[in-house]
Amino acid sequence: MTPDLRLIRYFVAVAEERNFTRAAERLHMAQPPLSTAIRQLERQLDVRLLDRTPREVRLTAAGELLLDRGRALLAHADEVIDAVRAVEKAPSGLLRVGVSPAARVGLAPQLLARWSAAAPGVMVHAGEATTGAMLRDVRQGRLDLALAFCPTREDLAGLDSVIARDEPAVVHVRDDHPLAARETLALADLAGETLVVAGGPDSAGFTAAVVAHCRAAGVAPATVADPYPDLGGRAVREGLGVVLYVATAFGPDLEGTRLVRVAPEVTLPFVLAWRAGARTAALDAVLAAV
Repeated sequence: MTPDLRLIRYFVAVAEERNFTRAAERLHMAQPPLSTAIRQLERQLDVRLLDRTPREVRLTAAGELLLDRGRALLAHADEVIDAVRAVEKAPSGLLRVGVSPAARVGLAPQLLARWSAAAPGVMVHAGEATTGAMLRDVRQGRLDLALAFCPTREDLAGLDSVIARDEPAVVHVRDDHPLAARETLALADLAGETLVVAGGPDSAGFTAAVVAHCRAAGVAPATVADPYPDLGGRAVREGLGVVLYVATAFGPDLEGTRLVRVAPEVTLPFVLAWRAGARTAALDAVLAAV
């Protein structure tokens, strides 16, 4: 017969205290039922666990073994019970998340993996859109959360937000461009270059951030709006200009182009935004994992 864990717990208390009276006080019970329980455990195991004398309680060899293994058994049992109870308390539900295309290769997969591990009961439905469009959807309740790229203050009006990551900037150039041979370049090296910037108002924050960084470096950039919806890739290949962007937007195949690191480093922000006053347990769980 496998003894009840309750009896093991009683025995561990007696073995640690080496005294029935102190063990009974620790267990918040009377001494006679405790003595009865220990005898019941010895009968079930068919071994003597304790040598009792009027002055002390000594452990037999079997008792020493049960004390050591019993502690581990009780600790594991407590872990199992806590884990089972946590299932009911874990956040669950559906979270609708908008993701900037600039995060599609690096940051977004990392966040989705982290959210899945931290909140397995939360189902995340993710889709890409421009920053302005996503934040309007958050404001109007069509999305619960947005991973926005370079949002403006106006974009974030009425929303709560936190910076998910300040991503180091890179310069995207055609592989036959003179700057393509460089390991790093400074923003001052972009003097005389045409910068491809966002072609629509929903990415105005990205354009403003790029221009502001260049001006801070003493460069007054000429800009051209990207005529294509592919993060500047086609525009760079066609020689329309270069792009100050983030590497997390690109996969390993750059199709005749190259990314050059900027040094000294400048960064462009990814921001998580949600509707003010609309926090849920599911949203709290994924935000805590960032």
